[in-house]
Amino acid sequence: MADDLVSSLESSLQSCVSLLLSNEGIEKGQHHNDNTKGVEFTITKFLKNAQALEADFLNKQMYIRLNQPQETTKQEVGHLKTELAQKEELLNKLSERVDYWNKILDDLQRKQTEIEAADRKIPQVQTSAQKTL
Repeated sequence: MADDLVSSLESSLQSCVSLLLSNEGIEKGQHHNDNTKGVEFTITKFLKNAQALEADFLNKQMYIRLNQPQETTKQEVGHLKTELAQKEELLNKLSERVDYWNKILDDLQRKQTEIEAADRKIPQVQTSAQKTL
């Protein structure tokens, strides 16, 4: 049944595409309105086929959840492990950024301390030079 749904979805998509491509060169007028209705019909057919396929997938998913709960649990655990790995990777990147900015902040604080120390020494040198004069 799923193969029928997939093939009908595929054929309705091909109908939409071919009709849309054939409408590119059409002049305005009554013929254009007829083709617009045809496009609307094929798009509606495509959407109905897509909904039918989605409903089939949901039914199969529900069947698996009810009849094979261990499989569902395995899938959920797999998804959670993947999500956890992604979050750990993100935390590692953020930790590296924090370390980088802490290093820059430490360097700036060290430079500021050196500048303040140099500023304190300059007046002392000037006052001792003035005393000798």
